[in-house]
Amino acid sequence: MADDTVERKTLVGFVAAVAVLVLASVAAILAVRGYRHSASWVAHTYEVIGELDTLSASLNSAEAARRGFLATGESLYLEERAVALSKLLEHLQSAKMLTADNAQQQRRLRDLEGQLARRAARAADLIVMTQTEGLEAGQRALKEQDMLRATYAANAKIDEIENAERTLLVARHRTDDLWGNLLLTAFMVLLITGTVVLTWLCRRIRKEMAERKQQTAALDRANLSLEAANRELESFSYSVSHDLRSPLRAIDGYSQMLEEDYGTQLDETGRRYIRTVRSGSQRMAALIDDLLTFSRLSRQSLNRQTVDMTALARRAAAEVLEGQPEPKPAVKIAELPPVAGDPALLRQVWTNLIGNAVKYSSKSATPQVQVRAATEGRLVRYEVQDNGVGFDMKYVDKLFGVFQRLHSHDEYPGTGVGLAIVQRIISRHEGAVTAQGERGKGATFQFTLPTEV
Repeated sequence: MADDTVERKTLVGFVAAVAVLVLASVAAILAVRGYRHSASWVAHTYEVIGELDTLSASLNSAEAARRGFLATGESLYLEERAVALSKLLEHLQSAKMLTADNAQQQRRLRDLEGQLARRAARAADLIVMTQTEGLEAGQRALKEQDMLRATYAANAKIDEIENAERTLLVARHRTDDLWGNLLLTAFMVLLITGTVVLTWLCRRIRKEMAERKQQTAALDRANLSLEAANRELESFSYSVSHDLRSPLRAIDGYSQMLEEDYGTQLDETGRRYIRTVRSGSQRMAALIDDLLTFSRLSRQSLNRQTVDMTALARRAAAEVLEGQPEPKPAVKIAELPPVAGDPALLRQVWTNLIGNAVKYSSKSATPQVQVRAATEGRLVRYEVQDNGVGFDMKYVDKLFGVFQRLHSHDEYPGTGVGLAIVQRIISRHEGAVTAQGERGKGATFQFTLPTEV
């Protein structure tokens, strides 16, 4: 009866977690769409402002060319004025097209168009007068204030239109920020919910394994039950990993698209938010893989044989150092006695322990890692020592627990599952793992394994 209650609670908890993930995924998708839409309006507003700036520049160029002709009579200024007027009309029409959805801006642009037309007609009259009456008449025309006032009025109207667009820009930036915050919140809900589900799943797996080991009575029947439970658990783990990977891929993919397509439109804070979301989703994916590896260790059969530990440790060290920047830490591996065990799993042990030693000694002035071993009767004690950051011995019990980290992820990246995997593998080989350390003076990890197959 109690087991049924636990199973019901497990099912309800899992369904609730999946429901939260689905809702958060839907919210994230909607937020991405909303964010893209609002970002497009922000870009649209910047485009309108750019057209208005160019329009103002063309107007000023046309005025400068007019004044140059009236002052000198040079026909070159008429060509410059014609080019400027052509650009002026082109950018005016472009601004009208871009603001077709805004009735007030359309009215302002029509007023501006009328002002520009009247100004252009008056300017043309002055040019004709200069051409027919001579340079002296043109120079008298330069002193007239009506053209200057017309130019000022046109520029003032352009400024009025641009100020209206900048007001819109502020509102659209605010909407853009709201969608961005919603997007970030949805991503965080996904990550937190996924972490909680995996934590709960891992604890349940460990509890279930412990309970199975205690069922010594009716061994044959218990073994059959255990095999069925393991198959069910494998399917369950696969289903969970698949359900979690899909939204994580969506998070990472949409974030990448957001960064690539709209990164130039965001400030540094926005780009940092995107990098944080991508980093978190990629870290979550790595965590899923590590947890699944951890959960399968108790069910995976051992391929026992005599293992050359020296070669295994050196291959693992080479793999770890391959991804390290120069100068690479010094990893010294002595001749190690062979043992009986599964070579694939023991290679994982060396990779995790040497990788940890290299990582936590990377900030030392001269990082060093030493690997050695000693035979003690029918056991071999292996040792990995580093001169890195070390740890406080009062927290030693936390080292081999899942998600138990003594340093922040920002200081030293990792999922917090590596040492738990080491302990699980060594336990399956009927060995033991211990650790000693001191803050600022490095750490030493030891594990024992039987020498005979």
